[in-house]
Amino acid sequence: MFLRRCTFIFFAVLLGGLLKAGDAKPARPAPLLLISLDGFRSDYCELYPEQTPNLRRLREGGASLRALIPAFPTNTFPNHYSIVTGLRPARHGIINNHFFDPSTGRFFHSNQPASNREAQWWGGEPIWITARRQGRASACYFWPGSEVAIGGFRPNYWKPYDYSVPFEQRLAELIGWLKLSPEQQPAVITFYLEETNSIGHTNGPGSAELGQTVARLDSQIGAILKQAADAGIPLNLVVVSDHGMAPRRRDQVVVLDDYIDLAAVQVDFEGPVVGLRPHDGDVSALLAKLAKLPPQARALRNEDLPKHFAMTDNPRVPPIWILADEGWRVERRSQYDSTRDRYVKGEHGYDPMVATMQGVLIVHGPAFRTDGACIEPTENIHIYNLLCAAAGLSPAPNDGDERLVRAFLVH
Repeated sequence: MFLRRCTFIFFAVLLGGLLKAGDAKPARPAPLLLISLDGFRSDYCELYPEQTPNLRRLREGGASLRALIPAFPTNTFPNHYSIVTGLRPARHGIINNHFFDPSTGRFFHSNQPASNREAQWWGGEPIWITARRQGRASACYFWPGSEVAIGGFRPNYWKPYDYSVPFEQRLAELIGWLKLSPEQQPAVITFYLEETNSIGHTNGPGSAELGQTVARLDSQIGAILKQAADAGIPLNLVVVSDHGMAPRRRDQVVVLDDYIDLAAVQVDFEGPVVGLRPHDGDVSALLAKLAKLPPQARALRNEDLPKHFAMTDNPRVPPIWILADEGWRVERRSQYDSTRDRYVKGEHGYDPMVATMQGVLIVHGPAFRTDGACIEPTENIHIYNLLCAAAGLSPAPNDGDERLVRAFLVH
């Protein structure tokens, strides 16, 4: 009888402990901080080793890609939005920085607040909305798409784009978000740093000015890490860039007016890639005229674009594209004349497989491996699933897979 009673008590205590453990909520992951370095090329840490001690330390104590392959076209808005949705541009709808929507007869312009804040332009589900839908807080200190209510949701905390706000103020607000109570603290935060893009355009990717800019951004990342550590806040950090940068010369321009009558076409966008719609709908006739373009530019039907561009099944995609060679631009004479004295010395928008178009992906924090692994180049559509896994979220449907989850996450 005594032995039976002891056995009963033992199993009762054991069962009670198991039930209590089962009732305990699993610990939430550390906050996920996604930092974009706009226009930061895949080889900048090697080109500027003395200017990048923090980025190199993150790589060595975390993991990284040898290069991040952007979506086509390799421009800011389509790629930032692909990173946070896992969708290709033709699927989420932001097919370029500027484009035309024939269903509404309107143009999207990335530099106009009306475009940035209208939900009709933005498809898919960005990571900050994924968090909101699953009862978690999110925050955006600048990111394309973060100023609009998507599916009726916004981030809990967000800022309209205003790059005149000094970094010190942005840093203070970022740390303030991280110090909020567990119920209010964002599970996901996006943070955007633009200068490597603008200085790369103005001065070129190999310039002394770009080296100074790289050093400044690296030190800003160091300041974020230090303040978070001083506050005792662990971070799952993902550093990413949307595209790289190619050098160019003043004379690397094809003037579109020299080959076609601009009164007969609509120009959806111009630059390293051009989108055209003939007013009369005769695509073949327009292509015949464009056959006279110099070898540095070629015109193609949309369906004849390289398959990895994935520009299909969206009416916003123009029927004719002109693709310029690396470093070249195709533009109207009015555009060429207005900028010839301040031409850009660095450019992007070209084929994503061109090495100078590729960016960085660095991960660091308790969710990620710590052996400094550097894996082969991967497309940016796979980042969204990695972000969701690191933040403990279930991803929305997307075009990526779990290859980066398997490569980088601690299992």
